[in-house]
Amino acid sequence: MSATHESSLRREVPRLFIPGPVEVEESIMQAMLRPMIGHRAPEFSVLGEELHRNSQRLFRTEDPVFILTSSGTGGMETAARCGVKDKVLCFVNGAFSQRFYKVCVSNGKDATRVDVPWGEAVKPELVREELSRGDFDAVSIVHNETSTGVMNPLAEIAEVVAEFPDVFLLVDAITSAGAVPIHMDSLPPMDYLVTGSQKALALPPGLALLAVSERALERAEKVENRGMYFDVLAMHKSWKKHQTPSTPTIALMQALKDRLQMILADEASWFGAHLEKAERVREWANGSFKLFAEEGYESVSLTCIDNSRGISIADLNGFLREHDMFLSNGYGDLKEKTFRIGHMGAVSMEQTNTLLSLVDDFVSRS
Repeated sequence: MSATHESSLRREVPRLFIPGPVEVEESIMQAMLRPMIGHRAPEFSVLGEELHRNSQRLFRTEDPVFILTSSGTGGMETAARCGVKDKVLCFVNGAFSQRFYKVCVSNGKDATRVDVPWGEAVKPELVREELSRGDFDAVSIVHNETSTGVMNPLAEIAEVVAEFPDVFLLVDAITSAGAVPIHMDSLPPMDYLVTGSQKALALPPGLALLAVSERALERAEKVENRGMYFDVLAMHKSWKKHQTPSTPTIALMQALKDRLQMILADEASWFGAHLEKAERVREWANGSFKLFAEEGYESVSLTCIDNSRGISIADLNGFLREHDMFLSNGYGDLKEKTFRIGHMGAVSMEQTNTLLSLVDDFVSRS
């Protein structure tokens, strides 16, 4: 691309460098155009069997992985509703861990909130200290907090939770699964782990993948008022037949089939591309601005940048739109204090470098 960053081809919409939804390549979009099949037909069971098998391969687990027609929040709702008996300890260090807390409260659970300053990680020592204070039966944690660009130390936190055998671990991995390897069978127990299609799996929105432990299924049998749509036992009953309890978004499942095949064919390249883009953007941010996340806990899925130069993020995005690109402003109270650059989806290193160069151009003119 020339120094003026002009492209000979104009897109109908800007290229997305946001935390989700993300860019999806044409071949994946085409997968959704396959002929429709009935969700109780044998063809669907064949599709379901492959999706279940490859989802387990992705997460490195023998536990069932359910495919929900919902956003990742639906998986969080399932975990809260079916995975918490009475008292849950919720660690909040950003907007989406705050959402997990609110999901628990809205489902009638006795939720205790532990706040950690935004931009800082939840440390294992804090988890141990807080678990020792009360009679909790579950802990909620967000692995990758996209509002702040912090990736919490999931393995270390899981090790601490495992010290309390009756406490279940509920994990929001919505923006980490697919960006970094999560090998559940080699980690301490995680009872619910959820991700969403529109993040690092680089699919359109509409699906959640939910890995659930065997002991979580046993607990669910004793939980009253599990609801209907997000009843994990209904999911499990259908999963055994490679089906779903109700009509799913079959076209998206066709796209998921192709995506899982693609990832599993070359996991090193898939995960390596996310890390490569993350390291490049961090290097640039440290030279041009500052990173918002605590050092050593920076996200691989996206980079949250402290707006240390005080530029207008709205004006920056207006400028980027003229060049068919778009990044994310800060979330909530951080709206103009930070901006975020996503590393997920079908964006290349060349396109990422072009974006960074455009931001530099805008700053030099401001």
